[in-house]
Amino acid sequence: MSKLIPENIDKCTGCELCVLEAQRQLKKVGLEGALIRIFRKQERKTEYLKYGIDIDPRIEQLNLEKIKNICPRAVYKIIQENESKI
Repeated sequence: MSKLIPENIDKCTGCELCVLEAQRQLKKVGLEGALIRIFRKQERKTEYLKYGIDIDPRIEQLNLEKIKNICPRAVYKIIQENESKI
């Protein structure tokens, strides 16, 4: 089983291309029911924005490689999980 995780969150620019690709694969228009959410965070000490990424576990049903490759800043990583859990 493959799992998509955000590895380099500091590189995220908030472009939401990953969200749009996930919605395209689900054949949905808009952000309602999106499996990836991007949240904006304002740092108090600086004027720069940072972003948080929330990924729904149901995303495993999509083509994770396409979502990973569409990110211009290479934020995501795909890991393989063992299905044999005791």
